[in-house]
Amino acid sequence: MKLLFPLPNGEELDLLGDGPDDMEYVCLVCGEFETPISELLEDYKFEPNNLRRQAIADEIRDQAYYFAGETANYDEDLQQMISWDDLGEQMYQALITFAKV
Repeated sequence: MKLLFPLPNGEELDLLGDGPDDMEYVCLVCGEFETPISELLEDYKFEPNNLRRQAIADEIRDQAYYFAGETANYDEDLQQMISWDDLGEQMYQALITFAKV
């Protein structure tokens, strides 16, 4: 799977890539997350229970915001273009939209 996310500085991130700079790796290795983002998206897509689906969406949001913070933390130019919260919310929306397709 591939989900390219455009950054305000003209670069792109693959939110579903498996490299050391990609979301899944950063969240699992550097963060305290146990469930890969790809698995959460699959669970969200097929979960019939609305309460459980919302809980999965919350986990996706947590990872999106964490990854946004980690991404912006190492790029001062990006920090001046967009807040971490806005970047995290945009990543979250891209992931949820992808899961609904």
